[in-house]
Amino acid sequence: MILDIVKLKDEPAMGEMAIKRNGRVVGGIKMPLLPREGGWQISYGGKQIVINPNSNRATTEMIGASQIDTDGNYSGLCYQIHSGTLFNKYDIYEMRYQSLSYNLYPVAPTDCKALPVFYGTHQVASVENDLSDQSLFRNGQILAEDDRSVFVALIFLCYIRSYPAPLVSVTNKKLLGKIDRSFPDRIRI
Repeated sequence: MILDIVKLKDEPAMGEMAIKRNGRVVGGIKMPLLPREGGWQISYGGKQIVINPNSNRATTEMIGASQIDTDGNYSGLCYQIHSGTLFNKYDIYEMRYQSLSYNLYPVAPTDCKALPVFYGTHQVASVENDLSDQSLFRNGQILAEDDRSVFVALIFLCYIRSYPAPLVSVTNKKLLGKIDRSFPDRIRI
């Protein structure tokens, strides 16, 4: 499944983006410029997801934790964590969503501008991350295996654009080794 994220409105307080599939609008995202209560709102597939910064369910290991509510009910957390060894530290994004755990790795080799999203060791989605445009409301693209993966990728998209991102690594061999280079071709079939 391929979704295009298209900027509609970029105002001082709030921005809006359309979620398009095959050129047809299938959802939307509203995001404030500054994280605040009532946070980011995603409408897609008949569901309403709200991402609220500063969750009271977070632990001290969770950096920038945000609570995820789906249709008014608590459904998870999204946050950054420090990982790696003493001489090879890196940050990753983690999400606990509807009792499952996902990771987005901040790695993009020079021949790839999308960040991989994993469930365990299996890549389920990728989120375009155009480093040349730092605007919060820039256009983008999501590739995902199924609807659950779409929701996960949409949440990660909002989260990584709203919080200061760790540096994208193009040299970390452990992270580079996780990328499934055949993933885009599998999705585009």
